[in-house]
Amino acid sequence: MRRAFCCGLVVAGMVGVVGCGGGSDTTSSGASGASGATGAQGAALTKQQFVAKADAICKKGNQAIRKAGKEIFQGKPSQADLTNFAQQTVIPNIQEQVTAIAALPPPSGDEDQVNAIVDAAQQAVSQAKEDPSLVIQENNDAFAKADQLAKQYGLKVCGRG
Repeated sequence: MRRAFCCGLVVAGMVGVVGCGGGSDTTSSGASGASGATGAQGAALTKQQFVAKADAICKKGNQAIRKAGKEIFQGKPSQADLTNFAQQTVIPNIQEQVTAIAALPPPSGDEDQVNAIVDAAQQAVSQAKEDPSLVIQENNDAFAKADQLAKQYGLKVCGRG
């Protein structure tokens, strides 16, 4: 879900993974555990509502990453610039997206699918925290599984690379 929860540079060309990022109009108070499993509370959303809210989270996050990238990169960034941007901007933003999506109440009957998306995205974020090159190298997509699951579920912004 990097691409769904990320965006357009590879860090200078990446486009938002498990790409989410967007504003959620909900203030659900669920938390994501270490596994990324949802801790959402409240009434279950319909699939349409869940997809709309998750995609809004991804859209907002992706826009924030793109904006930060445009402000930071005026020329060709060095590898150090890209790594710093990944560590300071991209990875924390994607983590916020994953956490926000995990807090959404999943549609009744879709809990396993939603948990699989969140778990895959959280695993990728954890890997990226250990190795930021996973979000700055074009041929190295730790978010591929999360992206695929998000697309299969019907997310239109999250998971689109």
